[in-house]
Amino acid sequence: MPLVNFQPLHSYTTFARSATFPKSTVVVARERVRQVAGHLARSNTMASMCSKEEVHESEPPKTTTASQKQAANTDSEKKTAAKKCPTCDGSGSIEAQEPTTQPAPKGAAVDIDQEVKDIYNQLPPLPSPLPKAHPEFVHALPPVAPIYRKFSVFTAGSIEMGAAVQWQRQLATVLSPLPITVCNPRRGHWDPTVTPEAKDESFRQQVEWELGALEQADVICFFFDVNTKSPVTLLELGLWAASEKVIVCCDKRYWRAGNVHIVCGRYKVPFVESFADLAPAIEAMLKKKGMQLDGNGDLIGPNEHVPKTVKKTVLGG
Repeated sequence: MPLVNFQPLHSYTTFARSATFPKSTVVVARERVRQVAGHLARSNTMASMCSKEEVHESEPPKTTTASQKQAANTDSEKKTAAKKCPTCDGSGSIEAQEPTTQPAPKGAAVDIDQEVKDIYNQLPPLPSPLPKAHPEFVHALPPVAPIYRKFSVFTAGSIEMGAAVQWQRQLATVLSPLPITVCNPRRGHWDPTVTPEAKDESFRQQVEWELGALEQADVICFFFDVNTKSPVTLLELGLWAASEKVIVCCDKRYWRAGNVHIVCGRYKVPFVESFADLAPAIEAMLKKKGMQLDGNGDLIGPNEHVPKTVKKTVLGG
């Protein structure tokens, strides 16, 4: 094309692909205004965002005090407790319950023998009228040394500082027609200031009373309250499972019922799930060990205790 016929294109900065084609001056001006306005709007938005970030970064970090952390942990524990069993890791079928009794004031004696509501219906009603106690029946309680008859039973089971149901007292009532001794470690009042250490005289006295009664007992019965953990009861079951004088009552709702069932099966320990079946099982074991009664319910032969010798295990040093 000859240079004489060449027409120069409009000169402007391109902001879009369509700007490569010639346009009128008015159209170009309007488009330029829209593009500049768009750039300004985007610039304002970015500036606002940057300003918010600067303010956020300039704020001092929020600190959590120890009391705030404790309150948060307490709230979390309360929410968890509402979903989990109070005595297990959440796998049990028992719903969480608020304590039915108020904790004793610091330094005040705890009434271990107080009435405890049987919210899970573990104990059947007592017979009416109550059975007549045999003249030679003894219900032994610490710290008084037991008066042993020829045959004795130890109630090894849940106490939990008085939180467990009153199963020991009810069992003693049901067994009272027999001329035997029932050793019940659940003493009436317990001083909460007593420390569970060997050097504490009151604690040592209680433990030694229980150990001595366990050694002399002909039958050791274990009852696991489903609303407790009862770690000491589990310890004692492990200690005496192979003694051939243990009977266990453990409801399947107890948080470690599976462990208890396996131990009983391994060591051939008589086992019942219902408290109503516990007393008959105890009487059957006593008869198996030689207890014979006449028509009046008296023991045939002298009702005198023969101290049992207990083999002591000496740990090597």
